[in-house]
Amino acid sequence: MSARLNNRYSQHARRALSQARLLAQDYQHAAVDTDHLLVGILREHNSLGAQVLHDLGVDTRRAELEVRVLHDVTDPLITPLELTEALRRVLKLSVEESEWFGHHYVGTEHLLSALARTREGGASDLMRTLTISPDQIRRRVRLLLHDGVTELSIEVAKRMTHLSELSRRVLNAAAQLANQHAAPTAGIDHLLLVMAHEERSPVSRILCDCGLDRARLAADVEKQISLGDDKPGNPEALLEDVIDHAVDRADQLGMHYTGTEHILLALAENHRGANLLNKYGAAPTKIITTIYQDLRPPPVV
Repeated sequence: MSARLNNRYSQHARRALSQARLLAQDYQHAAVDTDHLLVGILREHNSLGAQVLHDLGVDTRRAELEVRVLHDVTDPLITPLELTEALRRVLKLSVEESEWFGHHYVGTEHLLSALARTREGGASDLMRTLTISPDQIRRRVRLLLHDGVTELSIEVAKRMTHLSELSRRVLNAAAQLANQHAAPTAGIDHLLLVMAHEERSPVSRILCDCGLDRARLAADVEKQISLGDDKPGNPEALLEDVIDHAVDRADQLGMHYTGTEHILLALAENHRGANLLNKYGAAPTKIITTIYQDLRPPPVV
């Protein structure tokens, strides 16, 4: 799976693929096949793909047990496991499914549609055993998408419930800034510029103290100059990764909300975010240290 394609996957789709690989490895199967992916989707309980399968009456535990006996045990097991050709075709078809629905991301609903479309690999046998048909799956997916339910909308809604009001305003301002400069979508450069000017948040002071060249950043954003690396990828997916990481960091620090300081921390801990900060004179390591010091609870007297 290429890094470029991985950037298009929703968080649920990425985790489903990781679960598929873990399942194959735990069962000592020689490669990751389409049936492993089907169960990987089932294991991602809050995903749209899992919702479709559960609506069709599929039991996760039974599916896991059926997959176990679909492949021979390999000993010794050679890791990392390769993907079967059938699964590689599914991943390619999932992109086509996403594009057919007019989506900019690949979710578990697209992976599931691709599995039903190819009818290749172990997933075909697993579907027969579970008494569900590819046509049932595709009809159910299309019905949900026709009603406006998408995996990305679910993920975004979940993220937004964790964001502070100021964080929401910052993200909205980044989207407005991108629109003003006719950019196709907001990216981490728009987010960084907005945070640098957000005087209600401590991140503006942190960025100033760490040497961010706001004027140069603003000029480059206006000119729509790229981030300066050789793998620009999907700016929207990159921004989503940063927000997801910010929510995780806030949870790990015991915070009940995700503030702008968590967003800046996530940006500094992201490889491409760190490159962006370095490009405009702000040292990511200094930013990380400063934020952790600010977020550290006061000593108990």
